[in-house]
Amino acid sequence: MPKIRLEPVRGMRDLIPPESEEILWLEDTFRKRASSYGYEPVILPTVELFKLFEVKSGPEIVRSMYVFKDKAGREVCLRPELTAGAARLFLKTLQTRPRPVKIYYVGHVYRYEEPQRGRYREFIQAGVEYFGEEGVGADIELLALVRDYLADIGLKHYRLKLGHMGILRTLLNSWSVPEDVQDEAIHLIDKGLVDDAVRLLQKHAAGNDVSIVKELPKCREGDPEKLVRCGEEVGVSGAALDYVRQLSKILGVARELGINDVYADLGFARGLAYYTGFIFEIESSALGLSVGGGGRYDTLISLYGGPSTPATGFALGVDRIHLALKEEGWRIPERAVKVLLIPLVENYAYVDRIASRLREDGAIVNVYPKPKVSAGLRYASSRGYDYAVIVGEREVREGTVTVKNLRTRRQAVVSVDSLSLGGLP
Repeated sequence: MPKIRLEPVRGMRDLIPPESEEILWLEDTFRKRASSYGYEPVILPTVELFKLFEVKSGPEIVRSMYVFKDKAGREVCLRPELTAGAARLFLKTLQTRPRPVKIYYVGHVYRYEEPQRGRYREFIQAGVEYFGEEGVGADIELLALVRDYLADIGLKHYRLKLGHMGILRTLLNSWSVPEDVQDEAIHLIDKGLVDDAVRLLQKHAAGNDVSIVKELPKCREGDPEKLVRCGEEVGVSGAALDYVRQLSKILGVARELGINDVYADLGFARGLAYYTGFIFEIESSALGLSVGGGGRYDTLISLYGGPSTPATGFALGVDRIHLALKEEGWRIPERAVKVLLIPLVENYAYVDRIASRLREDGAIVNVYPKPKVSAGLRYASSRGYDYAVIVGEREVREGTVTVKNLRTRRQAVVSVDSLSLGGLP
């Protein structure tokens, strides 16, 4: 038989404890926090039609997708992100519900990019989508939700960067730049290649002076009033300046929400081409990378053939957040007590009674399969268990168990009738 390669496909990973437990805890914590804001869970398919993303995901996403034909000859793909699928779901199933419609999801996504630190070809996104509300209150709610979730998990060293796609789009439209060229230029700006973007625009801007695109990044301000003044100084005017004022308002509210390390950047753009308004990213200073972001996409539903529907949302990179937390020296703040139950007798009902009491109390109880105390204790210590519970003939006769605290080395005999986590030594 041929030898099977044991390494995962490049860019994919096996996750085992403690990393797998930590990732699941981050996911579960997100679900609880999103639910507390009134968002409802949805589960979206991993395989979608390629056309769904080709419409308006942007050049970077389209180029990095896993695209193939299924057995019926349909051109399909592994989802590269979840907002497009959420928009499809809204249009198919949810648009008749009372507005607003608020959903959340946690799922794996796939992009064929060059693997490096903090970048994988399969990774996990946790996000929300807010359909049917055009006011800035919906955008501000996203910031509050992000603030609360990052506090829940204990991420300390991050900055929130705010922007507004309306500023760039207004300028590019005023220069009659074709939409596909706009998308490519915004992709270049998102990658920090502003000079390349300017050269591209000069070919399509009908003789207009596009140098303001190089001036916008100079306006990086944490002060709302200074942001507007800076926009005026670099030449932003008209409708584009109105968007600067809207961004200034959101910046001010973000500070009132207690998000102290927040700033706005007039040159900030996100590569996903469906964004139309307010945008933001979460920058981890410990990691030196963005760990999530989002913004407003008011035209995506209509691009898919639906009615005009305002929408906003965000997605967090769970893998990157986990990496950032580990850089900060993080450990899961809440962990179930782990108990190894070592039965020395074949009294299955008695063993089940003990295990069930502790499990109902919230403990993880693993029953060791061999009647050997020394081997069981070695196993428990090597796997980070908190307690070993030993059941022998004497314990069965007396209705007790022997409990050994593997952290403090204390040992005690405890009655089964009074057995609880709080009563362990």
